[in-house]
Amino acid sequence: MNNIITTIKNENISSFGWGNWALFYGSVFFFMANLFAAIATYPAYTLAIGNSPFQAGLQNTIFAISAVLIRFYLGPLMDRYGAKPLMLLGTFAFATAPILLLFSPSYNLLVAARIYQSFGLAVFLPGMYTLTSEMAPPQRIGSYLGSLRIFFNLGLLSGPSAALLIIGRLGFNSWFIVSSLSSLLALVFLAAVKTPAIQARTEIKGSSWNQLLEALSLKQIYPIIGGIALFAFTFSAVISFAAVHIETAAPGSQAAYFFVVFGAAGIAACLGVGAISDHFGHRMVAWPMLIIVGVGVGLFYFLPLWPALIIICAIILGIGIQGSSLVFVAWLISICKPNLRATTISLQENTIDIFFAVGAFAFGLAAQGPGLGLAFLATGILTIALAIPLRKKSISITKKQP
Repeated sequence: MNNIITTIKNENISSFGWGNWALFYGSVFFFMANLFAAIATYPAYTLAIGNSPFQAGLQNTIFAISAVLIRFYLGPLMDRYGAKPLMLLGTFAFATAPILLLFSPSYNLLVAARIYQSFGLAVFLPGMYTLTSEMAPPQRIGSYLGSLRIFFNLGLLSGPSAALLIIGRLGFNSWFIVSSLSSLLALVFLAAVKTPAIQARTEIKGSSWNQLLEALSLKQIYPIIGGIALFAFTFSAVISFAAVHIETAAPGSQAAYFFVVFGAAGIAACLGVGAISDHFGHRMVAWPMLIIVGVGVGLFYFLPLWPALIIICAIILGIGIQGSSLVFVAWLISICKPNLRATTISLQENTIDIFFAVGAFAFGLAAQGPGLGLAFLATGILTIALAIPLRKKSISITKKQP
């Protein structure tokens, strides 16, 4: 029986040619472009229809929290029935949610649309990693995840800018229509992707709760989840407050240059770090990447002394954050059972969403108290200080495994 399953798996891998990967990466690009555009533009839409800044931030918070809650249930379901069916439903939700806003410009309808749209966030991100791990050759998962992250980052770079351009010239309703149509493209591309046969999976028994408990019973994941929490906290701080800190600490510097270099360095990291981790092992690469994140964020403190440091920080953080994200998810995939991949990756995505929110909140308080410079320095020192014992813990747990 094992030989049959192995044969099916090998046949599935060999059938996933470049055309199939192009369809899959295309769906990832259009989905991520719309995801990041929604995060960037819906606060402005909230203000435009006459609501308060608090409500503008609240709708994004509701969106993220709803996705976290939904993911606890749907992650195990993806292991039961395959990732693609739920990803298709989530993409459909993302494609149709903007249309709801055409009927009535009200905050209640916006919140309802964001909760409905959160279904897509809940399933697409863990689903895309799960499908990549199933379609890629086992010894090259890191390399394929690196390719996936390139299209993830291209969506980040192009989605918000395209949305703002359309909104500035044609208005929000025009953007909602474009968003819906481009999300439908993601749906069409994903529907055409060939995926491994679900019947080749190990039979899964028990409830979603039991699957979650089984995933949590693997002690090896805890240091990895700790590392993911650290880089998510730092990523939130960088995305949310880097521009504010640059304008304050280095007047005259262009924060836009930081994000361009940050994005380009992240794409470069995706090209190389995945292959390096496949060669040397995920544990050997993950913790140095996290230490690089700590160094990059800590250097923000010294911007008043040397404004040109923003370019160096952008390069270091682009490599460190994207490299950490890539290697940690590849590491999780490599140690979890194949029939618990989506469940385990859902834990990762929930950790990212939770600590992303915590990071934004903590740095918002720092901006009104000790200052962003000290907050960045403290975060950098803390990241490095915690990465070292987490690395030791991961080695200790690995040695104790039978």
